[in-house]
Amino acid sequence: MDAFATLPPEWTNQAIHAYEFCCPNCHSTSREAEKVWLNRRSPVLTEDRRRKWQEFYYCHCGTVWWAWSSDRPPKDISNQPDYNPT
Repeated sequence: MDAFATLPPEWTNQAIHAYEFCCPNCHSTSREAEKVWLNRRSPVLTEDRRRKWQEFYYCHCGTVWWAWSSDRPPKDISNQPDYNPT
């Protein structure tokens, strides 16, 4: 699965908008999704002129959901095992 494919995969047609950045059915995070597709062909400009994209997720529970990239919660990358500060 290519998350950056230019054409949307068929499974994105059944996506529902998740207002919290998690599966609206089982509340799994985006990192637990089986498939991901980012709609980078159609960015939306926010009031402060920043771009945001739709991010589509196929959850392990079978729910397909999407959320805005700007709604992604901040994460502490220092807690990640592959974190290598320069």
